[in-house]
Amino acid sequence: MNATLSYLLSAAPFFLALFVALAGATLVVTGATKPWWGVAAYLALLFYFPNASWGIVDQIDNSSFYNRGTGIFFFSAINIFLFGLVVQTFVGRTWTNTPPITHNLKIPALLFGLILLGNILIGSMYDQVHWYDIVAYSGLMNVANFMFAFYVFTSCVKEAEDLKKLINVLLFCAVTRGIWGLVRFVALGGDPANFYSNFQHIDVKLTFFDINDTLIAMLALFIIAWRLSIDQISKTPIRIAYYAIVGLELFIIVFSCRRTAWGGLALAALLFSFCQKKNVRYRLIAGYLLGGLPLLVYKMLQRSVQSVHQGSLIERLFPDVASGGGLNFTTGRFSELFAAFLTWKESPWLGLGAWGRYSGFRFSELAWHHGNFGWMHSGVMHLALKSGLLGVAISLAAFVGVIRFSLKVKGGMASFELCLLMGGLAGILFMLPNWLIGTPVIEFRTMQLMAFTFALPYMAYTISQKIKG
Repeated sequence: MNATLSYLLSAAPFFLALFVALAGATLVVTGATKPWWGVAAYLALLFYFPNASWGIVDQIDNSSFYNRGTGIFFFSAINIFLFGLVVQTFVGRTWTNTPPITHNLKIPALLFGLILLGNILIGSMYDQVHWYDIVAYSGLMNVANFMFAFYVFTSCVKEAEDLKKLINVLLFCAVTRGIWGLVRFVALGGDPANFYSNFQHIDVKLTFFDINDTLIAMLALFIIAWRLSIDQISKTPIRIAYYAIVGLELFIIVFSCRRTAWGGLALAALLFSFCQKKNVRYRLIAGYLLGGLPLLVYKMLQRSVQSVHQGSLIERLFPDVASGGGLNFTTGRFSELFAAFLTWKESPWLGLGAWGRYSGFRFSELAWHHGNFGWMHSGVMHLALKSGLLGVAISLAAFVGVIRFSLKVKGGMASFELCLLMGGLAGILFMLPNWLIGTPVIEFRTMQLMAFTFALPYMAYTISQKIKG
């Protein structure tokens, strides 16, 4: 009996390994025929769970699948999930002979893929560069993850119903998480990941600090507002529910107290207005100017009044970048960008590589970096430092490409598909301020949701063409 038990215990790891392999193969095969299931589960995780390490006092509370697994596998649990979806998608496309979705980003993807490959080859030649510096999240890894996600998202939708189900997942997550954000704001003191309160000692409550939560709210806001204005929903209970969702998502964005979210909301709102008939468009723009703009200015002044008691209006609106009556690009918030710029000039065309660091020790204002000068508050400057002007040009080509594609094909599309096409563009515009002065490239969740907004126009157009036959 003891010998048998000992044998079973010794064989258990092998049976476990076999089970994992068989389970993985089963999931891949199943997902290959119904890929939207796995993608819906993946997106639900991204929609529901933030990755806001900034602003949390106790970093022990910041353990999640965005960093779980990095100690053993180097890549996080959610990143490994993405790798699994890539394998599933590749198998599905191969077995079912599914034609790829039409898009115009193949050349930018190929060029940036060559940059990533070049980083691996060249980095491997330097003894002082470790492999984990080459594929670190502080480098270009999340750009690769962006391309992986775009590949998965543009491959998971085969029928119109698949796309509708994914959008329903988005709306369900946005509304339920928005309700939680409202309840927490009113009754529980707001988001505990509050950098302004916890570290800058500004007495302000937030709905959500993570910019991605406001992006999700904006996507839901755009879709529901579209249904109210374009689709002309006639049933009163549904209209009331839709107006409530519009109010909820607006509240989430405005009371996030993130200037990048406010700027993004303004850009998305302008796009929405230009999708309307002329008479509606002018009323919306008038409402933005007479109601929305004063509200945002008030919130900006309210946010900064405790840190700046006097000075010009621009100093009170932007206390971290303005002094002496104007903007200062070498100190304050922009000091790290200036330090990165000085280092970038050493290799402007190809950058310093994914492992590159800028020299920030000369700036006392950057002591809070604790010597980690591999990232900064600008997606553009991050790409410039790591991949040079070539990488910046490729990313710009991707932005321009999706916009040109959307404007070219939008004519003649049905309302549902057109809503998602323009909603994807709205998401891109919403994230533009964060791309310019935020930290998108080092954040897994941000780059994944940006990939989703980039994929939406192509998914919508493909389904539109299938419906037309």
